[in-house]
Parts: sequence; C-alpha cells; structure tokens
Amino acid sequence: MKKSVFPVIVKSLKTLGMEADPNNKTLTITSTTDESVCFTDVETVAKRWMIDFSFVSLCRFFKEGKFEEFNQTISTLEAIIDSTPHLKAEQKQKKQICGFLARIMHGKHLDVPFDRDERLSPLMSAVGVWASQKETVANDTLFEHVTNLLYVQSVAVCLEKGNCTMASSALKWLEEECEIPRNLGIKLSLIVSKRDTYHPFLLNFSWNRLLENIQTFLDRFLEEHPSDFLLQAATKVVKAGQERGTGEESETQEASSTTSQSTEHSKENQETSVLMRPKKKLLSTRNIQPWQPVSGKKPALTLMRKRVSTRLTYRRASSETALNSTTLSTTNRKTHGKWPWDLDRALKVGVKHHGEGKWSRILLEHDFQGRTGVQLKDRWRILKKAHKVNTE
Repeated sequence: MKKSVFPVIVKSLKTLGMEADPNNKTLTITSTTDESVCFTDVETVAKRWMIDFSFVSLCRFFKEGKFEEFNQTISTLEAIIDSTPHLKAEQKQKKQICGFLARIMHGKHLDVPFDRDERLSPLMSAVGVWASQKETVANDTLFEHVTNLLYVQSVAVCLEKGNCTMASSALKWLEEECEIPRNLGIKLSLIVSKRDTYHPFLLNFSWNRLLENIQTFLDRFLEEHPSDFLLQAATKVVKAGQERGTGEESETQEASSTTSQSTEHSKENQETSVLMRPKKKLLSTRNIQPWQPVSGKKPALTLMRKRVSTRLTYRRASSETALNSTTLSTTNRKTHGKWPWDLDRALKVGVKHHGEGKWSRILLEHDFQGRTGVQLKDRWRILKKAHKVNTE
C-alpha cells in the first residue's frame, strides 16, 4: 500500500472501529466498545447507519429496475427496523418512502395486497402513502404531478391487464376516497367505458413518466438527506484493497505460475490415482448450440413440401362434395377472420410508438389474438393501400 494512501485509510477505518497495521498491511478489528459506553446505544447508532445504507440501496435498485435485489433489500430493512425500537423522524420518513417504492415496484401485480382491504391494488395503496409525504416533497408541482400520474395509472394498469371491472372499481374508489380532479375523473370514466387502452391521454400520463418523476423526487431527497456514511467508508476500504492488490499482483502471478508447474508435475506422477483423475461431467453446462430466435422465414424445402401437400389435397377434394372441400380447406389453413377495428387501432398506435417494421415490439405491447409479426406486416400494407393510415 502506498504511504500517501495509508493514513487516509487508517482515519476512515478508525471511524468504523477498525485498525490497519502498516507493517503487516492487514486489517484487524479492535475491541467492541469502551466499557464506559453502553452497548445498546452503540447498537442503535449502527442500526441507523444500516437503515441509511439499505435506503440508498433501495433507491438505486428502484432506478435500475432490479426487482429481485429490491425485494431482498427491503426484507433486510424490515428486519432491522423491527429490531430498532426508537426511530428518528428522518428514519421514519425513509421507512414510509421505502413502503411507497415497494408499492410502485409491484404496481403491475394486481394480486399483491399491501393493505387489509384486499380490493386495493398496489398503486391504489400507493396513493395514500404518497399523500402522507406532502410535507416531505419540497416541490408542490412535482407532488401534484406524481399524484395525478398515480390516479391515472391506478386505472390504466387494470385496463392494460384486461380487467375492466377492477378498472371501474378503482375509478370509483378514487372518486369517493381521494380528491381526484373532476375533469380527470370524467376523462378516465370515458376511457374505461370505451376500454380504450391506447388512448392518447393515457400515453401522456404513462407508466414510464411516473417512474421518471419518482426518480426525480428520490434524487432531491437524497441531496437534502445524505445517507451514504457506510457507503463512503466501504468505498475507501475497497480502494485501499485495490491499491494494495496492485502492488502485490506481480508476486501473486509468480506464485501462481510456480504452483501450476508443481501441480502439473504431481499429476504426471500420479496418473493412476483416482483423486487426480479429471472428472467428466455427464450433463455439460457448455451450450454447444446456442439458442437463436426462430426466424419468420421458413426453409425452401419446407415451403416446397407444403405446396405439394396443398396441391394433392385440392386434387382429392375436387372429386368430393363442396362441403367436404370447404372442410378440408379450413383444416389446412388457420385463419383469424376479419380484423376488428380495435386491433387496427392498436396496430396504428404501435407503429406510431415503435416505427414501421418493429412488429415484435408491437406484439409485446398488445394482445393481437395469436397473430404473428408477418400478419401485422400484411395488415399494415393493406391499411396503407386503403389510405387508412397517415404515412407522413
């Protein structure tokens, strides 16, 4: 370790009750606490640092959309909070914010209850938690914007999941229990009655915009309430280890090369030993043929066989009755029937958002009743020829 770095590390480690030996370049933990200091008080302070660190981690996982890491961290945070009898006002605020973030992370899981009333979806429950944070949010415009986005998404997510009954119930609950603006309620009522999932109004109050505004709130809150003491101390320890590791890297490489040579020599002398035999894996984890997306184009041989099979079918059907011919043709070809108007609208909206040719993305955004990307492409060509779309 460089001498210029070592004093800084020593100072940061003493804050955490650790010491660094400049001769041995190792980290050792000193005695727990002074006898004159109550261990319970020290434990309380340490738990507050742990709460702050967990809060910063939750904010980071929320921004990065890491669902599993978020759930694991919030379980740890709940255990720490339950074992901490007295929380400061700032810790209570962070606890409420974490509860709000948990509801947003599960916002599209309608069957996850957060309240005693199981009829409330996670976003409906988040409305009440966000209302309690009005004094915490310094910017009134940001608070109102997030509130309106929660109102809209509480209904929009239900429509997106195809649950129109729950969307109506959510709107009714918002009108009775929350101070939802009258014009907003009328707009949502019209959208629910038409079951218009891709209404331009919903696109203006989208899910992504809700996440962006919440992230803005988190950034401002962390600036006003720094919670990175343990994070900074751990960063210094990691940097110290990296500085020490670069100086010893050459020695480690030489030692590893010497060890590998001696190991090879011992293997040659013990070929008959069972322990030194290489173990063959019956189920190899190496993927010899990596997965590739299934192409929409079929091989020429398959198409040729299909054409021959179709011709033989029609020749056989020509000698039978018209009813049998119709039956055979319908069994050989699976059709979806006439395109309904709502699927045409969903296709137009999808092309407007993702662009022409992005059929796979459009399929993920809406249920086209089993239709493929090729069928979406053909339908779009028909709409263009009929001048039913704006090609500008």
